Amino acid sequence: LSCASKAPRVLTGFLASTANPSQSSSFADARHRRRNRIRSAPDVGGWHSMDVSVFVLLEKLFRSSLLHVGCKRWQLYCSSSVFSDTSSEVSPERMWEDLKPTISYLSPKELELVHNALRLAFYAHDGQKRRSGEPFIIHPVEVARILGELELDWESIAAGLLHDTVEDTNVTFERIEEEFGPTVRRIVEGETKVSKLGKLKYKNENDSVQDVKADDLRQMFLSMTEEVRVIIVKLADRLHNMRTLCHMPPHKQSSIAMETLQVFAPLAKLLGMYQIKSELENLSFMYTNPEDYAKVKRRVADLYNEHEKELVEADKILMKRIENDQFLDLMTLKTEIRAVCKEPYSIYKSVLKSNSSISEVNQIAQLRIIIKPKPSVGVGPLCSPQQICYHVLGLVHDIWTPVPRAMKDYIATPKPNGYQSLHTTVIPFLYESMFRLEVQIRTEEMNLIAERGIAAHYSGRVFVTGLVGHAEANGRSSRGKAVCLNNANIALRIGWLNAIREWQEEFVGNMSSREFVDTITRDLLGSRVFVFTPRGE
Repeated sequence: LSCASKAPRVLTGFLASTANPSQSSSFADARHRRRNRIRSAPDVGGWHSMDVSVFVLLEKLFRSSLLHVGCKRWQLYCSSSVFSDTSSEVSPERMWEDLKPTISYLSPKELELVHNALRLAFYAHDGQKRRSGEPFIIHPVEVARILGELELDWESIAAGLLHDTVEDTNVTFERIEEEFGPTVRRIVEGETKVSKLGKLKYKNENDSVQDVKADDLRQMFLSMTEEVRVIIVKLADRLHNMRTLCHMPPHKQSSIAMETLQVFAPLAKLLGMYQIKSELENLSFMYTNPEDYAKVKRRVADLYNEHEKELVEADKILMKRIENDQFLDLMTLKTEIRAVCKEPYSIYKSVLKSNSSISEVNQIAQLRIIIKPKPSVGVGPLCSPQQICYHVLGLVHDIWTPVPRAMKDYIATPKPNGYQSLHTTVIPFLYESMFRLEVQIRTEEMNLIAERGIAAHYSGRVFVTGLVGHAEANGRSSRGKAVCLNNANIALRIGWLNAIREWQEEFVGNMSSREFVDTITRDLLGSRVFVFTPRGE
């Protein structure tokens, strides 16, 4: 296998087509401005977006079995560290200059605290190397960058920089608390307990490798019930390790990738962190089943080659209809359309579920409509953000024939992790081809929560510790963004964490670590059954 760290991030290629804000009362002028600025959307949340011209390159991208292409545009998003070729030039100043743009949303005081954490981590890890041969400090900095792309608070980013210091250096928890406060210490302590436990237990010859790993996972599950950011930092840590997994021996690659699929990707999904979940799944898929991974990529490339014109044309038709809709012009600041490719691992799971073959896959394209309502929207029942989404759904069905029983309303019935969106599948060119296209409709806030999950909660300066959640008095982040998660959202996300703690207390002494972990992975991270009353509750 080629090194995953030299490949673009395995999330998705986006075709970004955006309609920009309109402030004029003149509908015609607003529409003209939208057309002139339709392709000027910035990158979203640290993960890459692409315009129509770059979308053509996706065919070459998907023909590669490892997502490794020579396109300079894609090299901008290479997941390998920027220091890998010049490790001798690594310095605290250079590392800071690389990290700072990613966390520019923090206040000057918070930036200084993170800078101090970087200095401490740099000198603590001085002289240490990773298996790849590059300086060890690159790993915690890359973890901090991942957390910064999710716009997490400064405590999480500082903890990401320091998460290996107590385990591998002379830095103590007391020093971390003295310099950065009890919250950073709590996160680092949770990370360290998880990492050190396996090394201590492994010295006991009576323990099997499986028992040692079960102890690790049990400690991790219990740690995150006290501080959710323990698992968020752990997911960022695992993501960077997966990006650089090529430096590990083949047997380690397989076992680490399988553990990622079975534990960490489902945890990311449960937390609603779909950006992290998708990349973890796709990288794991690439290492655990390279043959089927390559087949899926080739099939996706063939389908894009076959339906590229239809997708681009559908994008144009839909955007024109949105531009000409007076209700949307009155109610929204911006409506953005992105063409999204389904994830390779998601496609593979669908194949397994339907007992079909990869060659039978015929639907991989999605158009994602993201709506930004005006601030005044929401004062009445007929102009709420949800109502705007349903209005756009009506436009889509008015343009194209919907596939029967393919409509999913996650706005009225959100997923357990808080995900909200409208999904429908249409046939854009019924009399010309049977090209099926999935359309997803959501607001900007729904999209933020869909991509970042509970991480969006922390970027809004809302904190959860065990059963208690509270927000800053002003209810706004350091960038002036309103806190996007209310108490109901918080309870929805942490209820399963409390269940873990209750299981531990109930079965303490009666359940081995392996049984405890099996219970969680089977009952919590596995499939679920939902029961509704006749009233829809």
